Amino acid sequence: MTDPQQRILHVNYKKLGLAAALALVVYILFNFTTLFQSEMTEQTSGYSLITPEQAQSSAADFASSALAIEAALGEPQISYRSDSDLYGYLSKNDLIGEYDRTYVDRFPYEMFRVIYHYEEGGAERVLLVDVGGQTGKVTAFSDLPSDFAAQLSDGTVDPDALEDTGIAQTDKEAAAAPLLEELELDPAELEPTSSADSGGLSYTDSEVGIGDSDLNVSLTFEGDHVASIRPAFQIPQAYTAYIDEQTKWAEIMTYGGYMLLSFVLGVLAIVYAIRLRKYSSFKRGIFLAIFTYAVSVFSVWNSRPYFEGGSFSSIMFWVAFILQIGLGLVTSASLYFSFVGGDALWRSQGRNMWARRGERFYGRHVWAAARTGYLWAFILLAVQAVIFFVLERTLGVFSTTDDSQSTYNMMYAWLFPILAWMAGISEEAIYRLFGIPMLKKIVRSTLLASVITSIIWAFGHTLYSIYPVITRPIELLVLGLLFSFIFLRYGYITAMFAHVVFDSILMGLSLIFMGTPGYILIGIISIVLPGIVAFAIYLFNRKDKPLPPGGEFEEHPPAPRDPQSLLPGAPKVPGWSLAKDERPTSV
Repeated sequence: MTDPQQRILHVNYKKLGLAAALALVVYILFNFTTLFQSEMTEQTSGYSLITPEQAQSSAADFASSALAIEAALGEPQISYRSDSDLYGYLSKNDLIGEYDRTYVDRFPYEMFRVIYHYEEGGAERVLLVDVGGQTGKVTAFSDLPSDFAAQLSDGTVDPDALEDTGIAQTDKEAAAAPLLEELELDPAELEPTSSADSGGLSYTDSEVGIGDSDLNVSLTFEGDHVASIRPAFQIPQAYTAYIDEQTKWAEIMTYGGYMLLSFVLGVLAIVYAIRLRKYSSFKRGIFLAIFTYAVSVFSVWNSRPYFEGGSFSSIMFWVAFILQIGLGLVTSASLYFSFVGGDALWRSQGRNMWARRGERFYGRHVWAAARTGYLWAFILLAVQAVIFFVLERTLGVFSTTDDSQSTYNMMYAWLFPILAWMAGISEEAIYRLFGIPMLKKIVRSTLLASVITSIIWAFGHTLYSIYPVITRPIELLVLGLLFSFIFLRYGYITAMFAHVVFDSILMGLSLIFMGTPGYILIGIISIVLPGIVAFAIYLFNRKDKPLPPGGEFEEHPPAPRDPQSLLPGAPKVPGWSLAKDERPTSV
């Protein structure tokens, strides 16, 4: 058996650095300027929301002054909420700019939901107050018996389910008027739409509308006082039907494509790890698999405000948390065997695509891999921005908000970027380190194997709130092929760092745009953290033997060459570096 080729990572940093610098310019132009304006990518540091503490203060003042609630309210549950249907409709029809200029201060699509559980007259009650995310003004409320709490996931309740003392509609209107004015709604401009025998009131405002969407204001009553007021734009049925259809396709691709095929890859990883066990070690990947498992479980725990802020019950949270504990074990086991099986597949071919600690030049390889990963991450970000720009103008791509992804719905938002490490470590191992060589045995083409694994990986991202759902498979097929190229040219550690840095930049920016000095600092740290980790590994392994005179790699016999195993344009030998006479003329 020929020893696996072990070489120092060689990169032409002058050419790769120039390409990365140009890519960074492209990324900035597409994301932070209006020169190539794109709603999918444009970002601005001038946009920020109030703090949850400010939302709590506004809600408490409203409860005291407008609702005359004198009971002790205690500590509330606070979560971020958005009107996903409204924002998506506006985005699809290019109406966001018009809406922001006209209505966003009075009817925001981003808000903080403040929930108090309190006791009054010996009965438990729930007070829900929505506070505008940018203005800090109260926009809607519900004050109901706790029996109705489970029905309030969207802030509404069936008006006929509440106690009705039979008060006349004119008396209801009189009781509602001051509260409507408190919410900056003019009763004189509202046109009734509810029937006389309805338990609540419903209005429209003919002067408030955008596109085909009109403002509706719904009120419920408990006895002779107002129990809730909620203004909302009524989204056309054609839009909601489109979203429902797209969601079904996303579920098919996620469950039938991503999860099923990833499970098949996991089973095959076990098979190859056992069959080729003499080429690798079952100690490989244990720490990384445990790390990703811990992060996956923590991510659900960290999202507790999202779950409890929606249903006002811990049941949904605990169900999701327990499911993640079980499913996480399965996915982490699949990852572990992907490490072992993937490493064994490559080493059985005489190739070392994943350097291990203890091998010569390991520390230098990790440090070089991180530097290379940063440069490639800039290129990947620019490619993504261009893809979205093109798809917006060809497929009409648009996105909407997603409460579950918001850093405001995390207990520890500053730990959000740790998910970048989980994604980079696991996805590059499953779909590149193991997936490419395994599928190549079936399809006999590295390019086709890279396409297939990239599509499987892409299907796992279709439930994101980007439409049409085919957008992400198109985008991630291109990015997946680039990750495959990085892996084949530089190895697993470089591809992993490129992926981690790519995600860390996006997640770090989400923290920076929260606007507070603390989150700005944490966002910056999360972006540079991969480099810090790599340099620390280099320092702990700096006792590597010196480079041989006149050479840049260890004197192992070269591995057998297989030109068909490479992507077009990749160097002839897919090791850690290139011999001096084999260096490419372009990156």
